[in-house]
Amino acid sequence: MASVLLLTSPMLPMTWDEGDSLRRAAQIGDGRWEFTTEREGHPAGYGILIGMGWWLADGWLPPLTAARLGPILLFAAATGTLFYCLAKDHSWAAGMGGAAALMLLPRVFAHAHIAGGDGPLTACWILTWAAFGSAREGCKGAVFWGALLGLTLSMKATGWLAPVPFMLWAALYRDRLAARAFVVGVPVALGVFFLMNPPLWQHPIGWVTFFRLNLGRADEGLNISTWFLGHMYNLDHPLPWYNTLLWTAITVPLGLLSLVGIGLVAILRRPGSRSTDVLILFNGLILLVVRALPSVPVHDGVRLFLPSFAFLAAIAGIGVHEVLQCASRHGCPQRRPRALTGSVLLLLYAVCSMNVWLYAPQWLSYYSILIGGLPGAVANGMEPTYWWDAFDDDVLHWLHTNTDRGEKIRFGAASPENLRWLNRWDVLRRGWHESQPGPYRWYVIQHRPSAWQPHDWWLLESARPAYRKTLLGVPLLSVYEYDDFVRLKTSAKAYRRADASCSTREHTKAYDTTTGSPRRCISFPPLQ
Repeated sequence: MASVLLLTSPMLPMTWDEGDSLRRAAQIGDGRWEFTTEREGHPAGYGILIGMGWWLADGWLPPLTAARLGPILLFAAATGTLFYCLAKDHSWAAGMGGAAALMLLPRVFAHAHIAGGDGPLTACWILTWAAFGSAREGCKGAVFWGALLGLTLSMKATGWLAPVPFMLWAALYRDRLAARAFVVGVPVALGVFFLMNPPLWQHPIGWVTFFRLNLGRADEGLNISTWFLGHMYNLDHPLPWYNTLLWTAITVPLGLLSLVGIGLVAILRRPGSRSTDVLILFNGLILLVVRALPSVPVHDGVRLFLPSFAFLAAIAGIGVHEVLQCASRHGCPQRRPRALTGSVLLLLYAVCSMNVWLYAPQWLSYYSILIGGLPGAVANGMEPTYWWDAFDDDVLHWLHTNTDRGEKIRFGAASPENLRWLNRWDVLRRGWHESQPGPYRWYVIQHRPSAWQPHDWWLLESARPAYRKTLLGVPLLSVYEYDDFVRLKTSAKAYRRADASCSTREHTKAYDTTTGSPRRCISFPPLQ
């Protein structure tokens, strides 16, 4: 699995926040910890992981893949652990089905590469779940489980919800061994978190700052919007309660979703005798429920509840086991029904693997056939892209070919840290910053409506792009003449009209897949 992720890593462009993650990880060696009590309060675990892998791979892997090595190896280990646990508790087929399902979820597959916090959080959560059985067997197991739980807490603030499913499970089954594991394991987890976050060492109130930063995003200027079913949402306008259910339904391939349904039915029919499966279900539900609350951040699609998808994959593996068991119970001595069922399951997984191939490398733009794929999703008002992963080799080749050495490229709502790293690695071979010499030639914008400024709306409706990156006919990124951008900025009348149209979300209409922008209730003046 690690080899698959390493081989496909160069395909996936640097995604939003990776540049910032790399900068923070690089600072650790200089004793600078921009974590825990600074900025948004991210714990330091993922930075340490990135830094360790980067140090090991520097010089023998491409720069971005080297920075991704730590998260990739950790995710591969977690996938193998998922296989082992499902195979031990159910069958070899369940293990294979669950591990394969995890890697055939296109959005999870993308995050398994990324040098950030979400893939490592998901991996650590899987490992914590896997170790819980040994935690109930004795003190050493509880210490080991506590250490893994501490890693989960240290990867991202969302990981602080990880103990909740185990607590609920212990209460439901009145399990004294689990309670003993908590008594030993939770203090160990807190100790590991403290050791992995040096900003807490010299600041007694650091814990308060950490929780304040992570629970008060709006107060910290991090009220990030999202485009969902044709409307704009943020902390002031929370997503509808069903958002996580809809996100799950439309971003899990339909074949795998059907296996999840079969696995869920099997678990819920006999919860008393399937306590280990109920624990999987609880781990899968916790973030789906919390993300549905009105006070939590709403952006970036499924990213903020990504660990739930790992446990959905495990339930899909249970579904595979149940289907084969059912075929065996109703089979004949030659076991033809079981062989036929196995062939159908293999075909189902083969079809799901086509999604990974079809959407590559824009796996973060995947939507299932249930909503009509990517074209159907954007037609129903969903964001087609999020993290600049459409800024791939095709786009770079066009920009380098059509931009003179003395010219620059301006980017709309792009990560400055990403652009600095791409310049440093000579991946982006043209200037982009105002301080760099030369005039601007192009204005590049990704098709993420929640990040658009008024002039972006205007350009998308009124100007003709010089180049457009599409996936399944849907625009993901557009390149405009910089002169068009300048004309807008100098046209006060046009700017005011554009700004007025974006000031309230009531003006927002359905998404137009032809122009790649939401339809508006007023028309913008055409470029002269």
